[in-house]
Amino acid sequence: MRPQARLSPSPPASLPLSPLLGKYLISDLPSARDIQPYLERMDTHRWYTNFGPLVHEFEQKLTSLLAVADPNPQNGSIHVTTMATCYQALEVGLRLLGVPAGGKVLIPAVSFPACPLAVQHAGTEAVFADVDPTNWMLTPEIARRVAQKTRLAAVMPLTLYGIPLPVVAWDEFSRDTGIPVVIDAAAAIESQAVPHKGLVAHSLHATKPFGVGEGGVLAARDPDLIARARVYSNFGMVDRISYGDGTNAKMSEYHAAVGLAQAARWTAAKQKRRALLDLYRRHLEPLAYAVSMHPAIDQAVVSLLMLRFDQSTASDLIASGKAEGIALHHTYLPPLYHHPHFAGIATVDCDGNILPGDTSLQMKAAHMGHSEAMHRHIVGVPFHPFLGEEDVAAVVAAFQRLADL
Repeated sequence: MRPQARLSPSPPASLPLSPLLGKYLISDLPSARDIQPYLERMDTHRWYTNFGPLVHEFEQKLTSLLAVADPNPQNGSIHVTTMATCYQALEVGLRLLGVPAGGKVLIPAVSFPACPLAVQHAGTEAVFADVDPTNWMLTPEIARRVAQKTRLAAVMPLTLYGIPLPVVAWDEFSRDTGIPVVIDAAAAIESQAVPHKGLVAHSLHATKPFGVGEGGVLAARDPDLIARARVYSNFGMVDRISYGDGTNAKMSEYHAAVGLAQAARWTAAKQKRRALLDLYRRHLEPLAYAVSMHPAIDQAVVSLLMLRFDQSTASDLIASGKAEGIALHHTYLPPLYHHPHFAGIATVDCDGNILPGDTSLQMKAAHMGHSEAMHRHIVGVPFHPFLGEEDVAAVVAAFQRLADL
C-alpha cells in the first residue's frame, strides 16, 4: 500500500504557477554594478586580453577555490590556467597528455556533447561507457574492466551535475594502468579535488553555479603541464615566437572581471543554492519511497537537481510538467549514443564488453542498461536561486498529481 503524502504549503492545481517555474535554470551572475569596479581597473591598465592583470588575479582566486576541495598541504600545490571555454580546456588537456592520434578515449555515455567533440577534434576516438547505477557516472572500476578488454589511450570521466569524483581512486587507476585521466569537472568548482596525475577541466559557463558567461579552467598538480597549456592556448608562442603547435583559447580581461566579481559573491551564491536544496529535500521527504536524490548530492554546490522516479517514466513526467508550465527537463539525457552525430561511436558496458559503432541503436540501448535506466527514470526539476518555498511546493505537488504518488 502506497504511503499517503501530504505536503504544506501545496497550492491547488487551479492556481497559476510562477513564471519562474517555466525555466529549469536561470543564470546567477554578478550585476553590472558588481562588475563595474573591475571594468574601471581594466580601463586604467588599458589591457583587455593576453594574460592581463585581471586574468592573473582571477587565476589566483581560482587556485584558492580549487584548494577548498583538498585542503591537505601534503598533496602539493595546485596550478591553473584559464581558457576561453571548458571545451577548449578538454581538447588542450588531451593534446598535452600526449594522447596519440586515433587512440581510444573512454567517456561516459551520460555526458555533454563537448566531451566527445573535444575527443574528436583532438584527433582521437571516443568510446561511450555505461555508467554506475548508484552514482550515475563512469567509475575507475568500470574503466579498469574496459581497459582489460580494450586498449585505451585516455579516460575522460565527468562530475555529473557538479557531484565530485574520487581522485584517489582515479590516481590509483592511472598509476596501475599507465592510462592518463582528464576529469571534466564541469560545474564542480570548489567540490572536485585535483588529482596528483592528469588534469581537471572546469566550466565557467553562465549556466554553472560559478559562472562568468563563457570560460574554462585547466588545473593540475604538475606546474609544467599548466605552463605548457598556457603556451598552447596562445598559438604556441613565447615572447611572440611560436615554438610549437597551439590555438587561441585565452580568457579575456572582460571575463576575468566578471569572474572576480563572481568570486566576491560566491559565498552568498552557494548559500542560496544550499537553502534551495534543503527546501526540496524537506518537501520531498514524504515521497522518499518513490523519489530519490543522488546519494552524494551534499558534496556538490548543486548546479542541476536531478531526481530518480522509480515508479514513473521520465518522458511522460517531463511532457506533463511542461504542459502545466513547469520546466522539467532531461539534461545530459538521452545518452550520447542516441544523438545522430555520435551514432557511429562504439559503446562498452560496465563489464568491458564493447559494441562497434555501426551497431543499431536498439542493440546499443539493450547493451547500456544503466544509462538507459537513467533515461527512463531521471528527471530534472527547476533549480535556480530565484525560486522560493511556494515554488518548490508547487513542483512537488505537481509530482504527486502527475506521477500519482
